[in-house]
Amino acid sequence: MPIEITPSSSDPTLATYNSPIGSLTLAARGGALVGLWVAGQRFFGSPYGIDEVAARSTLDLTSPDSREVVRALAEWDEADVLALSAAAAWLDGYFAGESPSPACVPLAPEGTDFQRHVWEAMDTIPYGATRTYGHLAATLRGAGVPASAQAVGGAVGRNPLLLIRPCHRVLAATSPGGYAAGSDAKAWLLAHEEAAASSMN
Repeated sequence: MPIEITPSSSDPTLATYNSPIGSLTLAARGGALVGLWVAGQRFFGSPYGIDEVAARSTLDLTSPDSREVVRALAEWDEADVLALSAAAAWLDGYFAGESPSPACVPLAPEGTDFQRHVWEAMDTIPYGATRTYGHLAATLRGAGVPASAQAVGGAVGRNPLLLIRPCHRVLAATSPGGYAAGSDAKAWLLAHEEAAASSMN
């Protein structure tokens, strides 16, 4: 399970990462990753008020070879550097077809207590597997958290840590369901994990 720490109140440090599903924006604050969004997704930058246009002009961490130079130029807080580096390394592994552990990335997403319960439930969905909104709602109710499939869907859509907290693995009962980053991105991610999972077996 990912490690969560308490965020500070300063503005997040931002970086970009070019991925097969689009340009990603990474946000760190207080030595933890607080956001990971893809360009054009619903609730981009929420709840931190990060502007998507401004986020595009931040330093690019896509290339492992250039990360040291980029970090030196940025003069970022050292704790945020470590969090962004950990997130970029996680993304490297994920898009290479590996199943990296989110535990190596310090996380501090902001959300309601209910949203946090849903996001933590998403963490338990194995790589290459899926669960329905109803399944997550039943799991939460079993743990004493009142939940409906509709409420779970709302919290899943507000997940500020795309990919690392795997909201793409949550489906509707009879269809793929929605996805803040769009149906094409969801389909790509599920196919990517299915192919990688079968090659691991």
